[in-house]
Amino acid sequence: MQILKLIKLLVIKNMKEEKFLTFLSVIGIALGVGLFVGVKVASDQAISSFESSIKGLSPYENYEIYDIGGIDFDETIYKDVRIIEEESFPVLKTFGYIPEIKETIDIYGLYSVKALRYLNIAPEKIPYREEFYKEINGVLITRKFADTYSLKKNDIITPLVYDRQYPLKILDIIDTESLNENTLIMDIGDFQEYFKRYGYLTRIDLHTDDETADKIQNKLPSHLKIQKKEDIFRNQKSLIASFRYNLQFISLVAILVGIFLLYNTIFISVVKRRTEIGILRGIGADRKTVIILFTVQGIFLGISGSLLGILFGQLTAYFSVVAVEKTISTMYSTISISDYIITGRDVIMALLLGLIISLIASTIPAYEASKIRPNESIREGSFEYKFRKYKKIFSLAGIVFIISGIIISYLDYIYTPFEFPVLAYLGILFIIAGFTFISPLYLSLLLSLIKRPSEKIFRAIGRITLADMQGNIYRFSVALMSVAISSSLIIALFTLIFSFRNSLRGWINQYITADVYIKPASCKSNYCFYPISEEVIDIVRNFPEVTGVDKFRALYIELNGRKVIAGFADIKVKRKYSAKRYFEREYDAILKEMEGEEKVAGISDYLSIKYGLKKGDFIELDTPEGRQSFRINDVSSSYSTTSGFVYIDRKWLKKFWGLDDATQFSVYVKEGVNIDAFIQKLKERLSPYYAVEIWNNQGLRDKIMDIFNKSFAITYAIEFISIIVSLIGVINTLLALVFERKREISIIRYLGGKWQQIQQTLILSAAVVGITGILLGMLLGPLMSIIFMHVVNKISFGWKINFSLPYFYLSIVTVILFLTTLFAGFLPSKVARKIDPKRFISFE
Repeated sequence: MQILKLIKLLVIKNMKEEKFLTFLSVIGIALGVGLFVGVKVASDQAISSFESSIKGLSPYENYEIYDIGGIDFDETIYKDVRIIEEESFPVLKTFGYIPEIKETIDIYGLYSVKALRYLNIAPEKIPYREEFYKEINGVLITRKFADTYSLKKNDIITPLVYDRQYPLKILDIIDTESLNENTLIMDIGDFQEYFKRYGYLTRIDLHTDDETADKIQNKLPSHLKIQKKEDIFRNQKSLIASFRYNLQFISLVAILVGIFLLYNTIFISVVKRRTEIGILRGIGADRKTVIILFTVQGIFLGISGSLLGILFGQLTAYFSVVAVEKTISTMYSTISISDYIITGRDVIMALLLGLIISLIASTIPAYEASKIRPNESIREGSFEYKFRKYKKIFSLAGIVFIISGIIISYLDYIYTPFEFPVLAYLGILFIIAGFTFISPLYLSLLLSLIKRPSEKIFRAIGRITLADMQGNIYRFSVALMSVAISSSLIIALFTLIFSFRNSLRGWINQYITADVYIKPASCKSNYCFYPISEEVIDIVRNFPEVTGVDKFRALYIELNGRKVIAGFADIKVKRKYSAKRYFEREYDAILKEMEGEEKVAGISDYLSIKYGLKKGDFIELDTPEGRQSFRINDVSSSYSTTSGFVYIDRKWLKKFWGLDDATQFSVYVKEGVNIDAFIQKLKERLSPYYAVEIWNNQGLRDKIMDIFNKSFAITYAIEFISIIVSLIGVINTLLALVFERKREISIIRYLGGKWQQIQQTLILSAAVVGITGILLGMLLGPLMSIIFMHVVNKISFGWKINFSLPYFYLSIVTVILFLTTLFAGFLPSKVARKIDPKRFISFE
């Protein structure tokens, strides 16, 4: 009961009195926690979308038969499978895109009776049963989808499917939790007839045991595989795991800034309550009681910030979902994320995160408060005196942490012991901790260097300000690190993005060389897997302006048990016509070799890093004609995918996979042809019958760069929030200084000092914190960016990025950050103006 009264008197009362400080702290924590939670919700929902797609309609099916190429296969195999396992469920599936609502949909063709049974709906009780079989374009949609887009029975929706527009009639709306919101169901016979997929299946779902699965595998042709759904899901999940963890780590760095902020807030409370703490200690309160009091305050602020962060996280989740959906659909596989609601698990995680932040941030201030003796209760600055004797120890610890962080990151670069760059993340945290420990010595040395120039420029104001900062070196070091972490994160991410953009431009110059690019309008990913109509290719080829057509076919293949994308292009056409935009002897020699009769293939850096492959090695690829060996003649970056890429000439597609179709194609035109006029002619000829996207060379380049920029939208938000949190941190530090220096400020006023002079002192303090923090960030930022680029990026995505600094952009952002920090000096000066000099002079 005694401790509860003390909490009420010292903690609750203090928080009520300092509403603004409390508000700042809660907001700072809320921004960090909300950002982390929002990113987590978006990535979790992406994984959930993958899982729902793999599970299909029934959670009871535990196996799946599919073509290893990711294409539809001959349905006759279903008869053999059903003889062995009756609990089998044939599925046809495709993606559609509805331009009017800008939404991707999953269209399933199913045996209706079985499908309805899995959805717990009795067929005889459904009024639309007869209509469902009669309407060739009839679909069932989910209740949630209907409510979201105000759709009702008998409405017509017109999605782009494959390379055409297909009107679909809504026969009824089903209310079930078994389906994703964007799922449409058709009868499998109608699907085959309407979409011209006669005799094909996309997969066969089964509920069976391991022994029966082995029997089925023995009956399947070599290009079909039976696999547990949980294994398929695990592989799909691993595709976006790196993308997910990188985002969460960057948002975690923003939370570190919030820890410094909360540390300052608790320290301010200790400073303000120094007299009360001394009295408590004088009347017999032990250190444990004092530690509990200020730890409780930290917990109150941490939990309050987390609760507000949950609301902010819900808002962040919405925008994060949009960005994550576009990025994953482009880079990996088309997904649709319709749910962005924070779950109970996310709420618990946010509260735990707030609790951890508060405990970390309040430990040192609470411990220092417990060491206050009664005779110290009227002595200001006693904390600084105690810290000074540890300066060398802190600095030495900082150097050890920095060196350890670099070594750990280097070990991850050389040996890569984990699937993800765990050691690199840990190394970055070690380096940040090292810079934190070394910051007091760094600030002290810089203050000594700028002492004379500042005294010459600012005279007495400069002398007083720098002397005050030297006397409170650890207090200002905390504010400095808030700015340093924010600026280093901005520098690191801007450098990464700028370097990536330049590397991507080089890749575009090498590979985007055709005049016109055409693909199905329904395909929103970098690679399409459903073939474009051969009629479209023939129509385009017969235009008099055309001199060459490069048909491209994307397939999934299995390499070392992992799905990777294989791209089959007409190398002869590419080599003949691409030289007018890009020519390099080494690259031309690679294409010439691919054009020959030897089985050769190019691979992406990701596969080279993942499996230790290099030029001259051989890779074994499973094909319908058996396992084939290809010699690697090229290793290069592939920025269009992160799952690995194999590049092969089309002649091997026909020979070993039995395919001669294309999923997209590029066109080379004759010299002097007006490209835009030619594209207009193509659209006029194709648009009435086919739904295709047509891009000129520059248009495709611009689209790729636009996708790139949108992929980093979340990163820009993280940078902005980091700046806001660091601003709050500087305000907190200067407020602490004002509270601790009330008597000195009063004496200066009593001796004739002006408010403007006090304001100038605080603004100059903010300026020094800003400059020194940014300078330290300029040391930390490039170090972080090198680790991000050469370790995290290498392990996560397998891309080679050439390091380059964006001097212009960094200078602009640095100026903005400095001005923001400078602005932080004005608010504490307003608080200082409210101090009553008479009260403190009377006390003296």
